[in-house]
Amino acid sequence: MSNSTPTSNLSSPRGEGDFEFHDTAAKSSFGDVIKKPRTIISILLALAVLGLVIWLQQRAISTELPPPKASYELLPNIGLTEGVPIAIKLNQVAIFQISDPLAGGGSADRARQIIENLEGAIQDLVDAPGREITLDERGDYPTIVQSAPDGTGRREIVQPDADDLILAGIEDPKAVARIWAERLTDALKALMFAEPPEFTQRSEFGNALETMLLGARGEHGAISDESLDASFELLSDSQKLALTELPARPGVTTEAALGAVPPAQP
Repeated sequence: MSNSTPTSNLSSPRGEGDFEFHDTAAKSSFGDVIKKPRTIISILLALAVLGLVIWLQQRAISTELPPPKASYELLPNIGLTEGVPIAIKLNQVAIFQISDPLAGGGSADRARQIIENLEGAIQDLVDAPGREITLDERGDYPTIVQSAPDGTGRREIVQPDADDLILAGIEDPKAVARIWAERLTDALKALMFAEPPEFTQRSEFGNALETMLLGARGEHGAISDESLDASFELLSDSQKLALTELPARPGVTTEAALGAVPPAQP
Protein backbone atom coordinates (compact mmCIF):
# COMPACT_ATOMS: atom_id res chain seq x y z
CA MET A 1 0.00 0.00 0.00
CA SER A 2 1.36 3.45 -0.93
CA ASN A 3 1.44 6.15 1.78
CA SER A 4 1.52 9.00 -0.77
CA THR A 5 -1.61 11.10 -1.23
CA PRO A 6 -3.05 11.43 -4.71
CA THR A 7 -1.79 14.47 -6.60
CA SER A 8 -4.33 17.06 -7.75
CA ASN A 9 -5.16 17.56 -11.41
CA LEU A 10 -3.01 20.52 -12.45
CA SER A 11 -5.44 21.50 -15.21
CA SER A 12 -8.37 21.82 -12.81
CA PRO A 13 -9.68 25.33 -12.30
CA ARG A 14 -9.42 26.76 -8.81
CA GLY A 15 -12.57 27.77 -7.00
CA GLU A 16 -13.21 29.58 -3.76
CA GLY A 17 -13.02 26.42 -1.70
CA ASP A 18 -9.72 25.16 -3.08
CA PHE A 19 -6.52 25.30 -1.04
CA GLU A 20 -3.04 26.18 -2.17
CA PHE A 21 -0.38 23.69 -0.96
CA HIS A 22 0.94 26.16 1.62
CA ASP A 23 -2.57 26.71 3.00
CA THR A 24 -3.09 22.95 3.52
CA ALA A 25 0.30 22.46 5.12
CA ALA A 26 -0.28 25.33 7.50
CA LYS A 27 -3.63 24.05 8.68
CA SER A 28 -2.86 20.29 8.93
CA SER A 29 -1.24 19.33 12.25
CA PHE A 30 0.07 15.86 13.14
CA GLY A 31 -3.02 15.27 15.23
CA ASP A 32 -5.26 16.05 12.28
CA VAL A 33 -3.36 13.64 10.04
CA ILE A 34 -3.33 10.81 12.58
CA LYS A 35 -7.09 11.13 13.03
CA LYS A 36 -7.85 10.63 9.36
CA PRO A 37 -9.67 7.31 8.72
CA ARG A 38 -7.23 6.35 6.00
CA THR A 39 -4.28 6.86 8.31
CA ILE A 40 -5.91 4.87 11.11
CA ILE A 41 -6.67 1.99 8.76
CA SER A 42 -3.09 1.99 7.47
CA ILE A 43 -1.71 1.84 11.01
CA LEU A 44 -4.05 -0.99 12.02
CA LEU A 45 -3.16 -2.98 8.92
CA ALA A 46 0.55 -2.50 9.58
CA LEU A 47 0.14 -3.66 13.18
CA ALA A 48 -1.89 -6.68 12.07
CA VAL A 49 0.77 -7.69 9.55
CA LEU A 50 3.52 -7.24 12.14
CA GLY A 51 1.60 -9.34 14.66
CA LEU A 52 1.03 -12.08 12.09
CA VAL A 53 4.71 -12.18 11.19
CA ILE A 54 5.72 -12.43 14.87
CA TRP A 55 3.16 -15.19 15.49
CA LEU A 56 4.33 -17.18 12.48
CA GLN A 57 7.96 -16.83 13.52
CA GLN A 58 7.22 -17.99 17.06
CA ARG A 59 5.14 -20.91 15.81
CA ALA A 60 7.87 -21.93 13.38
CA ILE A 61 10.43 -21.85 16.17
CA SER A 62 8.18 -23.90 18.43
CA THR A 63 7.34 -26.61 15.93
CA GLU A 64 10.62 -27.25 14.17
CA LEU A 65 10.95 -30.73 15.63
CA PRO A 66 12.23 -33.79 13.82
CA PRO A 67 9.64 -36.55 13.38
CA PRO A 68 9.54 -38.82 16.44
CA LYS A 69 11.12 -42.24 16.14
CA ALA A 70 8.79 -45.23 16.33
CA SER A 71 10.24 -48.31 17.99
CA TYR A 72 9.28 -51.44 19.90
CA GLU A 73 10.65 -52.98 23.06
CA LEU A 74 10.23 -56.50 24.36
CA LEU A 75 8.85 -56.56 27.90
CA PRO A 76 9.22 -59.21 30.62
CA ASN A 77 6.88 -62.10 29.88
CA ILE A 78 4.78 -63.03 32.92
CA GLY A 79 2.76 -65.60 31.02
CA LEU A 80 -0.54 -63.77 30.66
CA THR A 81 -0.77 -64.68 26.98
CA GLU A 82 0.86 -67.14 24.64
CA GLY A 83 2.64 -64.27 22.91
CA VAL A 84 5.35 -61.93 24.16
CA PRO A 85 4.37 -58.48 25.51
CA ILE A 86 5.91 -55.69 23.44
CA ALA A 87 5.77 -51.92 24.04
CA ILE A 88 5.21 -49.68 21.02
CA LYS A 89 6.97 -46.33 21.57
CA LEU A 90 7.49 -42.87 20.11
CA ASN A 91 10.87 -41.64 21.33
CA GLN A 92 10.80 -42.32 25.09
CA VAL A 93 7.01 -42.39 25.31
CA ALA A 94 5.23 -45.75 25.48
CA ILE A 95 2.01 -45.63 23.49
CA PHE A 96 0.50 -49.09 23.92
CA GLN A 97 1.35 -52.71 24.65
CA ILE A 98 0.69 -55.59 22.30
CA SER A 99 1.00 -59.33 22.56
CA ASP A 100 3.13 -60.59 19.69
CA PRO A 101 2.87 -64.31 18.92
CA LEU A 102 6.47 -64.23 17.63
CA ALA A 103 5.53 -66.72 14.94
CA GLY A 104 8.39 -68.08 12.86
CA GLY A 105 11.05 -68.23 15.54
CA GLY A 106 10.85 -64.86 17.27
CA SER A 107 10.72 -62.42 14.39
CA ALA A 108 8.23 -60.02 16.07
CA ASP A 109 6.35 -59.70 12.78
CA ARG A 110 3.32 -57.98 14.32
CA ALA A 111 5.43 -55.38 16.14
CA ARG A 112 7.46 -54.68 12.99
CA GLN A 113 4.29 -54.20 10.95
CA ILE A 114 2.87 -51.74 13.50
CA ILE A 115 6.13 -49.78 13.49
CA GLU A 116 5.99 -49.64 9.69
CA ASN A 117 2.40 -48.37 9.90
CA LEU A 118 3.41 -45.73 12.45
CA GLU A 119 6.34 -44.56 10.37
CA GLY A 120 4.01 -44.14 7.41
CA ALA A 121 1.50 -42.23 9.53
CA ILE A 122 4.24 -39.93 10.82
CA GLN A 123 5.44 -39.21 7.29
CA ASP A 124 1.85 -38.48 6.27
CA LEU A 125 1.67 -35.92 9.08
CA VAL A 126 4.90 -34.33 7.91
CA ASP A 127 3.43 -33.97 4.44
CA ALA A 128 -0.07 -32.95 5.59
CA PRO A 129 -0.25 -31.87 9.26
CA GLY A 130 -4.07 -31.62 9.24
CA ARG A 131 -4.61 -35.39 9.22
CA GLU A 132 -6.67 -36.98 12.01
CA ILE A 133 -6.56 -40.19 14.03
CA THR A 134 -9.92 -41.90 14.44
CA LEU A 135 -11.43 -45.28 15.31
CA ASP A 136 -13.05 -47.54 12.76
CA GLU A 137 -15.48 -49.42 15.00
CA ARG A 138 -16.75 -51.86 12.42
CA GLY A 139 -16.30 -55.43 13.61
CA ASP A 140 -15.59 -56.80 17.07
CA TYR A 141 -12.22 -55.07 17.42
CA PRO A 142 -11.88 -51.38 16.42
CA THR A 143 -9.01 -50.28 14.19
CA ILE A 144 -7.02 -47.11 14.77
CA VAL A 145 -6.73 -45.26 11.46
CA GLN A 146 -5.31 -41.98 10.22
CA SER A 147 -6.79 -40.02 7.34
CA ALA A 148 -7.45 -36.56 5.99
CA PRO A 149 -10.48 -34.75 7.49
CA ASP A 150 -12.54 -35.72 4.45
CA GLY A 151 -11.71 -39.40 4.96
CA THR A 152 -9.25 -39.73 2.08
CA GLY A 153 -5.71 -41.08 2.41
CA ARG A 154 -6.78 -43.64 4.98
CA ARG A 155 -3.98 -45.54 6.73
CA GLU A 156 -4.60 -48.35 9.22
CA ILE A 157 -2.21 -48.25 12.16
CA VAL A 158 -3.17 -50.98 14.63
CA GLN A 159 -6.06 -53.13 15.80
CA PRO A 160 -6.04 -54.56 19.34
CA ASP A 161 -6.80 -58.25 19.67
CA ALA A 162 -8.01 -60.51 22.47
CA ASP A 163 -4.52 -60.99 23.94
CA ASP A 164 -3.95 -57.21 23.97
CA LEU A 165 -7.08 -56.84 26.09
CA ILE A 166 -5.68 -59.37 28.55
CA LEU A 167 -2.44 -57.39 28.87
CA ALA A 168 -4.42 -54.15 29.38
CA GLY A 169 -6.68 -55.75 31.95
CA ILE A 170 -9.73 -54.34 30.17
CA GLU A 171 -12.43 -56.49 28.59
CA ASP A 172 -13.95 -53.84 26.30
CA PRO A 173 -12.02 -53.67 22.99
CA LYS A 174 -13.44 -50.22 22.23
CA ALA A 175 -12.11 -48.89 25.55
CA VAL A 176 -8.64 -50.29 24.83
CA ALA A 177 -8.61 -48.88 21.29
CA ARG A 178 -9.74 -45.49 22.60
CA ILE A 179 -6.94 -45.40 25.19
CA TRP A 180 -4.40 -46.30 22.52
CA ALA A 181 -5.73 -43.69 20.09
CA GLU A 182 -5.76 -40.95 22.74
CA ARG A 183 -2.19 -41.64 23.82
CA LEU A 184 -1.01 -41.85 20.22
CA THR A 185 -2.72 -38.61 19.22
CA ASP A 186 -1.41 -36.60 22.16
CA ALA A 187 2.10 -38.02 21.85
CA LEU A 188 2.19 -37.02 18.17
CA LYS A 189 0.83 -33.55 19.00
CA ALA A 190 3.54 -33.03 21.61
CA LEU A 191 6.53 -34.65 19.92
CA MET A 192 5.88 -33.35 16.40
CA PHE A 193 4.16 -29.99 16.90
CA ALA A 194 5.00 -29.02 20.51
CA GLU A 195 1.27 -28.83 21.29
CA PRO A 196 -0.14 -29.71 24.73
CA PRO A 197 -2.14 -32.90 25.17
CA GLU A 198 -5.85 -32.69 24.43
CA PHE A 199 -7.41 -36.11 25.01
CA THR A 200 -5.26 -37.25 27.97
CA GLN A 201 -4.93 -33.93 29.76
CA ARG A 202 -6.63 -35.11 32.96
CA SER A 203 -4.61 -38.33 33.18
CA GLU A 204 -1.18 -38.94 34.67
CA PHE A 205 0.10 -39.54 31.15
CA GLY A 206 -1.24 -36.21 29.89
CA ASN A 207 -0.01 -34.28 32.92
CA ALA A 208 3.49 -35.72 32.53
CA LEU A 209 3.50 -34.96 28.81
CA GLU A 210 2.45 -31.36 29.41
CA THR A 211 5.06 -30.94 32.16
CA MET A 212 7.75 -32.18 29.79
CA LEU A 213 6.63 -29.69 27.14
CA LEU A 214 6.62 -26.78 29.58
CA GLY A 215 10.08 -27.65 30.81
CA ALA A 216 11.40 -27.91 27.25
CA ARG A 217 10.41 -24.40 26.19
CA GLY A 218 13.19 -21.84 26.14
CA GLU A 219 13.06 -18.16 27.05
CA HIS A 220 11.30 -17.25 23.78
CA GLY A 221 9.07 -20.30 23.60
CA ALA A 222 11.44 -22.27 21.37
CA ILE A 223 11.48 -26.03 21.74
CA SER A 224 13.74 -28.69 20.24
CA ASP A 225 14.30 -32.42 20.48
CA GLU A 226 17.34 -31.70 22.68
CA SER A 227 15.29 -29.59 25.08
CA LEU A 228 12.58 -32.26 25.15
CA ASP A 229 15.16 -34.89 26.08
CA ALA A 230 16.60 -32.65 28.79
CA SER A 231 13.14 -31.89 30.17
CA PHE A 232 12.26 -35.60 30.24
CA GLU A 233 15.31 -36.30 32.39
CA LEU A 234 14.15 -33.67 34.90
CA LEU A 235 10.72 -35.26 35.39
CA SER A 236 9.93 -36.96 38.67
CA ASP A 237 10.09 -40.74 38.83
CA SER A 238 6.31 -41.02 38.80
CA GLN A 239 6.05 -38.69 35.78
CA LYS A 240 8.66 -40.70 33.88
CA LEU A 241 6.77 -43.87 34.72
CA ALA A 242 3.54 -42.36 33.42
CA LEU A 243 5.24 -41.79 30.05
CA THR A 244 7.35 -44.93 29.80
CA GLU A 245 5.04 -47.54 31.31
CA LEU A 246 1.82 -48.69 29.72
CA PRO A 247 -1.60 -47.81 31.13
CA ALA A 248 -2.01 -49.36 34.56
CA ARG A 249 -4.78 -51.84 35.11
CA PRO A 250 -8.05 -50.25 36.29
CA GLY A 251 -7.83 -48.93 39.83
CA VAL A 252 -4.01 -48.90 39.94
CA THR A 253 -2.38 -45.46 40.00
CA THR A 254 1.05 -44.72 38.60
CA GLU A 255 2.34 -43.98 42.09
CA ALA A 256 1.16 -47.39 43.29
CA ALA A 257 2.67 -49.08 40.26
CA LEU A 258 5.98 -47.28 40.91
CA GLY A 259 6.28 -48.99 44.28
CA ALA A 260 5.74 -52.35 42.62
CA VAL A 261 8.49 -52.00 40.05
CA PRO A 262 11.20 -54.62 40.75
CA PRO A 263 14.70 -53.28 41.37
CA ALA A 264 17.09 -53.26 38.45
CA GLN A 265 19.26 -56.35 38.18
CA PRO A 266 23.01 -55.80 38.53
